[in-house]
Amino acid sequence: MFAGCGSGRRPALMAGIALAAVGTAGEAQASGYALLEQSTEAQGASYAGSGARADDPSTLFYNPAGMTRLPGYQVSLSGAFILPQAVLESGTSYAGGTTGRDAGENVLLPSLYATAQIAPDWHVGLAITSPFGLATKYDAASIARYYAQTTSLTTINIAPSVAWQPLPVLSVAAALRVEVADARLSQAVDFGSVVNGFIPGYPGYAPGRIANDGLATVKGNDAAVGWQVGLLYQPAPGTRLGFDYRSAIYHKLSGSMAFGNVPQGLPLPLQQALSATFAGGPATAKLVTPDTLSLSVAQDIGPVTLLGGVDYTLWSHFKTLMVNYTGPAFDIQENWRDTVMLSAGADWHVAADWTLRGGFAFDETPTRDANRTPRIPDANRYWLSVGATWKPIPRLALSAAYSHIFVDNSTVNLTSNGSLSAGFNNQIDILSAEATLSF
Repeated sequence: MFAGCGSGRRPALMAGIALAAVGTAGEAQASGYALLEQSTEAQGASYAGSGARADDPSTLFYNPAGMTRLPGYQVSLSGAFILPQAVLESGTSYAGGTTGRDAGENVLLPSLYATAQIAPDWHVGLAITSPFGLATKYDAASIARYYAQTTSLTTINIAPSVAWQPLPVLSVAAALRVEVADARLSQAVDFGSVVNGFIPGYPGYAPGRIANDGLATVKGNDAAVGWQVGLLYQPAPGTRLGFDYRSAIYHKLSGSMAFGNVPQGLPLPLQQALSATFAGGPATAKLVTPDTLSLSVAQDIGPVTLLGGVDYTLWSHFKTLMVNYTGPAFDIQENWRDTVMLSAGADWHVAADWTLRGGFAFDETPTRDANRTPRIPDANRYWLSVGATWKPIPRLALSAAYSHIFVDNSTVNLTSNGSLSAGFNNQIDILSAEATLSF
């Protein structure tokens, strides 16, 4: 009797934890769990034309073919301070709980680039970035606690690249992308409901009772490899067209699952069943960082450079979540959709040592109302950005940028592992700075 109830309850719990295993980005600053904040100059124009501007080493991230426009040796260091807000304003849960918490976590995101011209028509580069990640965190008493408490994903991507300029108007490039991913996720376990599944009405163990909540934590990491190709074409003087493709990277996170605050002192058959079910142990989960295609244009008109871009991200790879943990795999339907980001902006070279810029972008969310979770309360985003570059000496460029992202309000409606209905008020501010040295 007890074993039967325990095995029936365990898949529901594990399904909830499977949800955590891949949805690990929280309030990332591009759609889904992607991070665009790899360049201060590009951010100042809302990433419009980022694959065609080719004016500093951060072009390695957006289109490595652009480094053929960078003479000699150049090094660039950029840092973005990201301040997201994902306020769980209202909602209900079968277990009750609190609302009003801002689940967004502030993050400093650094990027490092270096390029070298090794021959008149050959260049090499190295980019160290963090293209996916960030975090969310909910209170232990939140109405979302059985679906998410802490979500943390960190990625480090190391990308050596090479570019060749076979013609004065054409450059091509390729890069190897070595990506390390580290994830930590937790959520509450409703031991009140678990115990009631074994012995209905057991004293002191009502469903949703916070005092009986446990904590389930999944940790995992992995290193995997992808690739990137880029092209830069100048059909006419002052006109640049850029194409970039970054491949998907398939991670298999290996780590562990642990349970805290498992009830003790219960009747022996129940205690044995709980101890066996919530013993913890090795776990694996799949994480896909999606492939992206980008088209960019830059058009010089006197002191102004007009910029535009279209980015297409294949989030539809993210159809299901799968976790393996001391038993059969558990699949959760996500059914994300491919997305488009449209951007437009301009650089204004007001003087030899000053450039001002601005831009707007629309960034579509991959999530659907039927599958959205509190780990990623994502919605369509609208970027508005300004920035500037100052060259105090010819070989040094200092840049700064500010973006405000207007995010549509989002809703979460889930019925698995209980029930949750929640409404989120989202917005994001980003401040960044960059220094580029050429020699």
